[in-house]
Amino acid sequence: MELLLVRHARPLVVAGDGVTIADPPLTAEGRAQAAVLAKSLAAGQYGEVGAVVTSTMRRARETAAPLTEALGLVAEVDERLVELDHGWTTYGQGLEAYPTRRAAYREMSAGRWCGNTYDPAAFRARVRAGMEAVIERHPESVVAVVCHGAVISAYLAELLGLEQTVFLAPDYCSVTRILAGPGEDREVLSVNEALHMRLS
Repeated sequence: MELLLVRHARPLVVAGDGVTIADPPLTAEGRAQAAVLAKSLAAGQYGEVGAVVTSTMRRARETAAPLTEALGLVAEVDERLVELDHGWTTYGQGLEAYPTRRAAYREMSAGRWCGNTYDPAAFRARVRAGMEAVIERHPESVVAVVCHGAVISAYLAELLGLEQTVFLAPDYCSVTRILAGPGEDREVLSVNEALHMRLS
């Protein structure tokens, strides 16, 4: 089977108030990106998609909605595929908060991000369990998994046997392809494909 790991479309950056959980919707641009993604995948750009799985977070669910409508499917929702910032009260603080990209990735690998903390090992284990459950449920399908940048990074690190997660910044609605064979046979076919967003 093949996993199409799709990063969500562009979300609205909102300032957290320290109380409200940061779970933003898509921007108008993001909704347009999601429509292009749906058109491309429904046209068979990556083969016949037999299932769509999404994180519970709003930006992922809103990205998946046009795709499931185009394919005539109902999205499966899996909380194990939420981003590392799930439950935080701030959103949208990015690399610009750090003096260099290297400094930012060092902090993230250590379980820290813009004043928030998380457990990197637990995050990777959760992501892997969620992805492997998708493979188990759909052993002969192409499955679009609409999730998040750090989720994609964590799963790639697991598959490549990396001690630390090498964080990527995938393009919005990009596709990272994983071929899942029998047992634990996994192959990374591509990372951060975005041509489909320009061809549709």
